[in-house]
Amino acid sequence: MARATDGGIQAAKAARNQARWRELNERVRFPAERSGDVEFVCECVGRDCSETLRLSVAAYERIGSSPIRFPIAVGHDSAAVETVVQMCDQYAVVEKRGKAAKIAAHFNPRSK
Repeated sequence: MARATDGGIQAAKAARNQARWRELNERVRFPAERSGDVEFVCECVGRDCSETLRLSVAAYERIGSSPIRFPIAVGHDSAAVETVVQMCDQYAVVEKRGKAAKIAAHFNPRSK
């Protein structure tokens, strides 16, 4: 979907953008703790994406425990900087690579 190069400025911007979505979803996660499926914001690299994903808090926790894995809407992956590591009916999980992975880990709100 999004265009980015593995080591370029666009990859850095994309990784920071995903970290912002992660920060927003972290705020949603806490009030909803353990209450079944919750709507989370798609954590894709798209700046203007407004899609939501329904997944359990436990599934979000499992994905979010990695600073370089993100839940996204199916088809929202950016092959230049990430790899799809899991597909579900409602969402996909991507893992950042290279410089984008380092940037995403650096901006991970769980490590602050």
